[in-house]
Amino acid sequence: MKTNSFWRGLNVFFSLIGALVVLGMIVVFVTNTAGIGTFISVLGLIKTQSIYDLNSSKIFQGAAAGVVQTLDDPYSEYLNRATWQDLKVRLDAKFGGIGVFILQDNSGRLKILSPLKGTPAYEAGIKSGDFITKINGESTNGMTQDKAIHLLKGDPGTQVIVTVYRQSDGEEHDFKIIRAIINVPSVEQKTLDEAGQIGYIKLNQFHSRSAGEMKEAVDGFIRDDKVKGIILDLRDNGGGDFEAAIDIADLFLDEVPVVSAVDARGNKEVYRASMGKTPLPLVVLVNGDSASASEILAAALQDNHRAVLVGQKTFGKGLVQTVFPLRDGGALKLTTQTYYTPRGTDINKIGIRPDYTVKNEPADKEDKQLLQAEQLIKKQIY
Repeated sequence: MKTNSFWRGLNVFFSLIGALVVLGMIVVFVTNTAGIGTFISVLGLIKTQSIYDLNSSKIFQGAAAGVVQTLDDPYSEYLNRATWQDLKVRLDAKFGGIGVFILQDNSGRLKILSPLKGTPAYEAGIKSGDFITKINGESTNGMTQDKAIHLLKGDPGTQVIVTVYRQSDGEEHDFKIIRAIINVPSVEQKTLDEAGQIGYIKLNQFHSRSAGEMKEAVDGFIRDDKVKGIILDLRDNGGGDFEAAIDIADLFLDEVPVVSAVDARGNKEVYRASMGKTPLPLVVLVNGDSASASEILAAALQDNHRAVLVGQKTFGKGLVQTVFPLRDGGALKLTTQTYYTPRGTDINKIGIRPDYTVKNEPADKEDKQLLQAEQLIKKQIY
């Protein structure tokens, strides 16, 4: 008797679900008659009039990509199988490519942040600040950052032709570059002064191994009794893995908020640092190409009075993307949260203002921003 009641209840439940789905479909058809009619007409005309055959899988992929594009969000996109695999490899930081970091600015242009030293792009003459206009002759106008990266990557030994626009001379330049295996170290470290008291760490990006590499660099400075302060350089760092930013902030902060994230339904999650911060004084360098995860880290250190920021206002990307794997082997990269600094500031499209604004000019022979950072560290350690 109890079993029969259970199955009757389950049947009623699924009947209600089915009714709701049908009702939802009716509402969609009624409210979008023109759009659905146009879609069906296009399919019909292609099927009956086009000299080319329809590819059903590409129809659904194109439809998925088109739906995402209607969001008018440059950070959300449908990733086909190849692009999704590229993204996973890139986050693992070892792949065949030319060795550049790319940031898509607010106008959609693909800007080269910095070619890695010793890589094919660096050796070919690609420079920071160049804008990619074509890849193998294909225009990058309207191209997503992920697609551009997919086109630049490939088997070691193969060639890619990269066309860039260089603002310094107002001209386009073609570079024929042979791809190679790119091992992407996220951290470069050294000491700046003869006494070895100022440690310098350049963080190039945030990937799966960045927090571990940063910890090794910081621990190395701590073991070296000479190092009394650290300059952390986040300039030209376009971001990357959200969790890596939290883990790196944890190295410098003790039991304080790092960042909070709010989703579409208003649910708020606060990420906090744990105990055990690095005791050395800290100054952080930022510029207009410090974005996303770089801004999470910079804001956490600034808002919690752990470090002062030197340089120029940051890019202003205060959004978090989540990647959802799909059944076709692709994935949906979707903006799902807005993040706020520990003080509750939304920096999206605004950026973070440094405590000390210093501008480097192209003609400068010295790095004014770095010199300012050195002066500030010296005041704390001498």
